Amino acid sequence: MPATVHAMYFSPTRTTRTITETVAEKIANQHECKLSFTDFTLPSARPVNASFGADDVLVFGFPVYAGRVPTLVAGQIARLQGNGAHAVIIALYGNRHYDDAVLEAADLLAGQTFCVSAAGAFIGEHAMTANVAAGRPDASDLTVARQFGADAAARLASGEKKTPGIKGSRPYKEHPAAADIRPLTTDSCTACGICVRRCAMGVIDREDPTQVNFGCIRCNACVKACPEGAKHFDSELPNRIVAMLESQFTERKEPELFL
Repeated sequence: MPATVHAMYFSPTRTTRTITETVAEKIANQHECKLSFTDFTLPSARPVNASFGADDVLVFGFPVYAGRVPTLVAGQIARLQGNGAHAVIIALYGNRHYDDAVLEAADLLAGQTFCVSAAGAFIGEHAMTANVAAGRPDASDLTVARQFGADAAARLASGEKKTPGIKGSRPYKEHPAAADIRPLTTDSCTACGICVRRCAMGVIDREDPTQVNFGCIRCNACVKACPEGAKHFDSELPNRIVAMLESQFTERKEPELFL
């Protein structure tokens, strides 16, 4: 029986959080053990230095960015010490593809002495457009997540330590070139500060939320959280990506599970 199930996640638009917590809760309930939550989305919550015991289970969730583990998330994994603890991976992608991200996460966690026991690639509404995977994760996704949690719990109970086969390639696909693209703000902004509080990088000015400093990762948390719809992206690269997504990736995809 696990000592504690630890749910840990980076989730700017809160879709990853939904799946990660659902899976972690199911595993903890199945094993009747303690459950903890660590949300390292905001700058004030990072970094997290944590060491786990061999009887612990880490349910680790992150959004897939361009088919890879976000650099910030990879840096956080490097601060964890598994000491033989089991890890269950939750990768959340926006209905295009997860590419090498799940495999990369498994490699990174194994490098920190975790035993990767299960992994799942789930779908959430795309951060850049609500027209792709709208409203997901939905009720069907949550049903799959709960069953995945039960199946992962059973695998943990069996004592199986071999990492399941996970799709992906090595070397991983290249990260896209860095681009300094920041959200724009319309005159409908009321300076309520919600975007400031939700910014995963802390780059929106507290005194003047229309000003965004260098360091935006285009997670779109500010866009989705703004009650006035005042934050938006409007430049060549994001517009081209949105057009590609909306023309090629609107057909529903289902979660892929690795057990």
